[in-house]
Parts: sequence; structure tokens; C-alpha cells
Amino acid sequence: MDTAQESLATVVGRYADPDGPPPDITRVSFALALREGDDPLHILPYLAGLGLAVTRLDDLLKVNDDETEEEVRSFRVAEGVAVTVASDGIWLLFEP
Repeated sequence: MDTAQESLATVVGRYADPDGPPPDITRVSFALALREGDDPLHILPYLAGLGLAVTRLDDLLKVNDDETEEEVRSFRVAEGVAVTVASDGIWLLFEP
């Protein structure tokens, strides 16, 4: 795996509306979210509902393999794994 990752700002900038305000990004500890079984955007329960087991940070990237999933996308970034909900334009950064 390539260890040189883009920054969160670079990835978000690629998808953000250039004429709009910067998107809201919530940062959360992956370990804490995993321990509690939830996160501010309820990504972990959502992925569990899709049948995707998330036990490590890179498991969040599995949602990209689901061709029927149009709302949630995840990206490996230098700071962790960023997840976005397309319809809301909101982002969550799971930090290691």
C-alpha cells in the first residue's frame, strides 16, 4: 500500500463546492467510536446495516466497493480515514 497519502484538506477541496462555504468536518477518534459502536454521523451503524464489519480503520474503505452505495464514500488521508455523506456534503474524519 502506498504510504504517501493526500491530506484531508486536499481531498475535501476536490469535492467541495468552490463557490460555497467550506464543508463542516467533524473529527472523531476511531477507537472511541468503535468502542461506543457509534459516531456523530452514525457511519459505523450504517455500515453494519450494509453487512460491512468495521474492526479496523481501513475497514471504513469497504463501502467504496459497494456499487449500489451512492451516499457514503470514504478516503484514506494522511490524518486517518475521511467519510462523506454526499447528499449532506458533510465529512467525518476518523483519526487513528
